[in-house]
Amino acid sequence: MTVALRGLTWDHPRGYRPLEVFSHPEVKVEWDRQPLSGFESTPLVKLAGQYDLLVIDHPGLGAAIEAGAVLPVEDVFSPDDLALWESRAVPPTWSSYQVEGHGWALPLDAATQTCVYRPDLATPPAAWSDVLRLSGVVLCVAGPHAGLMVLGLAGDRSGHTLLDRQRAVAALELLRAVWRRSDQSAADLDPIGIHELLVAGEAECCPLVYSYAYYGHTLAWSAAPRLFAQDSSGNGTLGGTGLAVTPRAYSKVLAVTKYVRGLLDVQTQLELSAVGGQSATTAVWESPKVDQAWNGHYSATLETVRTSYVRPRFDGWIGFQDELSERVRELLGNDDDLSAAVDRIEDDFKKVRNG
Repeated sequence: MTVALRGLTWDHPRGYRPLEVFSHPEVKVEWDRQPLSGFESTPLVKLAGQYDLLVIDHPGLGAAIEAGAVLPVEDVFSPDDLALWESRAVPPTWSSYQVEGHGWALPLDAATQTCVYRPDLATPPAAWSDVLRLSGVVLCVAGPHAGLMVLGLAGDRSGHTLLDRQRAVAALELLRAVWRRSDQSAADLDPIGIHELLVAGEAECCPLVYSYAYYGHTLAWSAAPRLFAQDSSGNGTLGGTGLAVTPRAYSKVLAVTKYVRGLLDVQTQLELSAVGGQSATTAVWESPKVDQAWNGHYSATLETVRTSYVRPRFDGWIGFQDELSERVRELLGNDDDLSAAVDRIEDDFKKVRNG
């Protein structure tokens, strides 16, 4: 007898093809789709009553946990399963779903902000100072992405503050200079739109945007540009998705466990990369065969994934993330004092974080 489950993923081939291609002999999942913007705009509590499985991103966890929309993974899966999946996950994808001593989703898809470019038109910049010498540059500033660029370049990794003040001021100075030399007609494009713009040959390079191996037949990627010359590497803000289980699935936990074991099997993940998936499994990112199939995307960006900044996940973060991005967009287009602006951002972040 086949057990039926219902799931929700996002409406891009990278998000839905692997899930629709994968099949389990005992469990059938009907997958619906929502726009990429739905991660930020649709509270998970509204979806939890309709779905057993949700493909989510980690920044919205605080609100989801507060609303009881997702189950701790320890309540669903065995310790042995969890230990195995953790050992296979690309860092820091696993830790990004850990909040308040529990895991709330299983890493499914891994991504971070990297440099994407047309290999026939541009040379990838190693540092942000190199970006200023390029033509055909676009920045991804729509939605939350303007703020996420600043977090990737200057997020405080200690967690004591939101931003490393010195790096944030320097990052905003460089981004402002790049913005004024870039094609601002792309300002409304999300990462998918940016990739498609480059595929169409209407731009040559985006120095920091969430990467999509799916476009590897035309585009190429490199590590995120370094902010300072002494930086050992460039940095981005972690993206990707995780697979969460809702309370609605409590009565079908055995079926959920069987399905997820099959889905997260290493061989399954390797095979699903062929249809455009971007697995959070390390073996996929380290596979020469997969890397070659997608024009070197994985080897070019793996180190940036591993060093990615992980966003706060408290209840209220998403609203502040939107506000941060709006402030960054304003700063790119005006001449306001950046040191004072960074101080105001930090003060407001403390107020939101402390309730």
